[in-house]
Order: sequence, then structure tokens, then C-alpha cells
Amino acid sequence: MGIISGKVAALALTGSLTVGAFGFAFTGGETVDQVKAQLEGLKNKVTAYEFSENALFEKIGLVKADATEKLTFANGKIVEAKNQINDLEAEKSLLTKTNAKLTAERDQLLADKAQLEESLASANADKARLNQELEAANAKIAELNNIIAEKNAEIAELEGEVSGLEKQLADLQADYDALFAENEANKSEAERANAEVKKANEKVAELGDVSADVEDKTENLKPMTQEELDAISTENKPDVFDAELVVKNLGLTYIQDGQSEAFKAAHPDLNIQEGDRVWRISNSNAFKVYVEYVKGNEKGELVANPSQTFYLTESGGTMIIKWQDENGVWKQTVKAGA
Repeated sequence: MGIISGKVAALALTGSLTVGAFGFAFTGGETVDQVKAQLEGLKNKVTAYEFSENALFEKIGLVKADATEKLTFANGKIVEAKNQINDLEAEKSLLTKTNAKLTAERDQLLADKAQLEESLASANADKARLNQELEAANAKIAELNNIIAEKNAEIAELEGEVSGLEKQLADLQADYDALFAENEANKSEAERANAEVKKANEKVAELGDVSADVEDKTENLKPMTQEELDAISTENKPDVFDAELVVKNLGLTYIQDGQSEAFKAAHPDLNIQEGDRVWRISNSNAFKVYVEYVKGNEKGELVANPSQTFYLTESGGTMIIKWQDENGVWKQTVKAGA
């Protein structure tokens, strides 16, 4: 039953009753208008509550989407920078080792030159008898000087490459530091957004009593319940990745058919000669890894590219390869070969 009974409403439509007929007249028009105004106000308030709640929910979704996009982009940049740093570290290790070898060779050549010059000085005491040996010694010294010049040029070139790699490494480290700082800023922005959501939730909670009062007086329009508001997640994903990349273990395989024509045709870049042994290193990391190998008296070093890398040795036997993990600890694997 509404605020005004059906009978009174029916009489109101026909106009005022005469006092002579029933002894009274309808006087509820002002009350009806007042109730109509109150209902119109309640309708406007409930509609406004619904609109505000929907706008709040949409804003929360936009804030979460924006934060998630920024965090995901920062993660990608961090991993890309770390992979490039690991690549350069592997290349630098190989060049440093090669530089040390060439320096040792140059020093040995210098010692040989000094020894030959000493022999030449003693040979001058008897030029007639040692003239032929003197010419040979001079030729050898000239040859050694050429070799020394070549080795010095190679060392200078390698030192330039190492210097360039160190600069690239420093630039990448700076980029990484900048990305890390930007990532920290994104964390702060996410925390601020969470604080805003919390404040919004507290404001919505204050509307609880008003919402309950309006619910008693309306049938169709209902504001969002406290349970629905609490169910809104304020957690942003993914978490920021700031841990060091793990160096996965390397695999080693002796290629049994390394001397077959089919294998040589499939790998012409290896330039396999008669008697060469072929080995394969499997690298499941997304970056290069510096590797040292030992097999009997044969030793060497190389950079294992992502996926697989082939290399050759001159004799069979047990092969050992070594590499460093993310903590700088040396690890190794062993494989027997014919």
C-alpha cells in the first residue's frame, strides 16, 4: 500500500467533496506534493551514488593497468641490460686471456732476441770464421723484430678492444642503474596508488549508513555493498624483478661423426681437418658465457654463445670445460672422447 490509500486517491481525482454530502473535504494535496519532492530527491541521490561508485571502480582499474604496464616494461629493460652485460663480460674475459698469451709470447721473443744479440757479440771476435753465422743471426733478428712488431700491433688492437668493451660495460651499467632507479620510482607510484585506493575504500565505507537508509526506502536501485568494495584488489602484478640472473649449467657433447662428410658439409665454417676431434657446448642461457677447456696437454678458452658452440681439438681423451656461475664460483663438466 502506498503513502495515500487507493480510496482517497480516487476521491482526489474527482475534486473536493461538498460538506453537505459527507461532512468533510480532502486537504492532503500539500502532503502529497511534499512526499513527491522527497522521493524525487531520494532518486537523485541514489543515482548519484551509483554514478560515483562506477567512476571510482573505473579509475581504480586505470591506475592498476598503468602501474602494471610500467612495471612490466621496467622488468624487460632490466633483463635486456643484464643479458648485454653478461655478453660483454664473457667477451672481455676471452680478450683478457688472449692478451696475456700474446704478451707472454712477445716477452719470450724479446728474450730470444737478447740471446741472439749476445751470440752475435761473441761471434764478432772471429768474423772470418763466423761470418756466415752472423748473416743468419742478423736475418733471424730481423724476422724476430717483424714478429715482435706484429705481436705489439695485435696487443695494441686487443687492448683497444678491451678498452672499448669496458666503456660499453660502463654505459650498460649506467643504463641499468637508471632503469633500477626508474623501477624504484614506479614502486613508489604503485604504493601511492594503493594509498589512494585505501582512502577511497574508507570514504565508501562512510557511505555505509546512508546506503542502508536509502536501501530501506528504495526497491530497485542499490549501491555497491561493502563486501563488493573490499573484493577490489589493489595488488599490482608482476612483481619487480631485481635479482641477479642465474647462470644455467652448460652441456658438453663429443661429436662421434665429426669426420663424416655429411657433418663437414653441414658445418663448413669449422674447417675440420683429418684427425680433428669435434666438441659441442650447449648453452641454455640467454647470454654468452666465458669457457676454459682442458684435455690432456691441450688447453684453450672460448665464448659459448646462446644455443650451441662447436670447437676442435687435435687429440682424443677426456675433456673438461669450466665456467663461472652468477656468484663467480667455477663449475665444470667432463666428457670422454675418442
